[in-house]
Amino acid sequence: MKKSIVFMAFPFIASSVALAHDLYPAVPSSPVTQQIIDQGTDVQPLVSDENFVFRPYQNPFDEQAFFDSVAPNWTSLKETLMHWSGATGVDPRVILVTTLLAENWQPDAEFDQAQDTQLKEAIKRVANHLSQYFYRYEADTAIPTNTSTLAILSTLNDPQRAAEWSQHYVAWFGEPAPTRQSRAESRAVSTLAPPAGFMQMPWYQGYSWVPNGPHAHSGSGFPLSSIDVSYDWPAWGGATYSVTAAHDGYATVLSRCQVRVTNPNGWATNYYHMDGVQVSNGQWVNKNTKLGTYANNRSTALCEGGSSTGPHLHFSLLYQGRFQSMQGTSFGPYQVQTGRYSYDDNCSYTWLVDQRSNQKICFWRRIDNPVM
Repeated sequence: MKKSIVFMAFPFIASSVALAHDLYPAVPSSPVTQQIIDQGTDVQPLVSDENFVFRPYQNPFDEQAFFDSVAPNWTSLKETLMHWSGATGVDPRVILVTTLLAENWQPDAEFDQAQDTQLKEAIKRVANHLSQYFYRYEADTAIPTNTSTLAILSTLNDPQRAAEWSQHYVAWFGEPAPTRQSRAESRAVSTLAPPAGFMQMPWYQGYSWVPNGPHAHSGSGFPLSSIDVSYDWPAWGGATYSVTAAHDGYATVLSRCQVRVTNPNGWATNYYHMDGVQVSNGQWVNKNTKLGTYANNRSTALCEGGSSTGPHLHFSLLYQGRFQSMQGTSFGPYQVQTGRYSYDDNCSYTWLVDQRSNQKICFWRRIDNPVM
């Protein structure tokens, strides 16, 4: 007999600091796709979609070696690059080449403080544009080339710069790996969910926290890959608590305030707005291992910029480097129904199902994280 889902009312927690927000500015529509179609241009893929997204375990990037050999006067950009690569999900090699062309960066130039500030902002902006265009185009079955190529050319706002981009990429990083996955296969992957029992919520087992509604990693758009969680959603300066690995995997420390954990099976989770990170690059962590805490002050939570309304953890799900919808994903006993759009707060459309009792629980309610 099929069980019905029972709605359960729990205490609702909300405050002025727990509002929905876009983490990064929305990017405008680009004319590049239509220009390519109108011109009948045959644009070969610049890089495969698999190598456009950031997969630090499967396709690691040695940022120290790159800056030592290519841009020794610009090592101050390392953390900015890796942070935004993690936060937006775009491979650092793609960000570097696109920033080079977009900003006319001279990597062999002497260090200049004003340009350093400008380049850090440019890396953030370029990464955001690349990411938002990629996920915007990914669902379009009629685009004239692969998603990654359109994202790059749209960020440069010029379909004629493909050869120039490719030349610089090959000079720095060698020939990109060929595409191994068709677009149909990529779309099929977008509906996958992690194996049952693989993940828990990202705090210590035995404690109860409050999650908000699923949203895109950027705060708007799709896929709805992320949730924000906090013990009690305090104002800045309030007490904060330990963040733990939601599953087993290898840690990548992306910045002072961001960590990723990647399992060899391709599933990964991202942890942003962190403080006191206590794992190291390449370290194997087990599920429920402490990674650090979520930050209680804005400057620490946003160590490389961004947006946050108060102390919380921005927690994201990825598969093979792509941000992945949380639809159908189980974190411990709780299975996610994502809703209609980012931060949807209507419990008729978005909720958690406690699979122990088949009870429906609205977001913004306190939930436990049991030992399983």
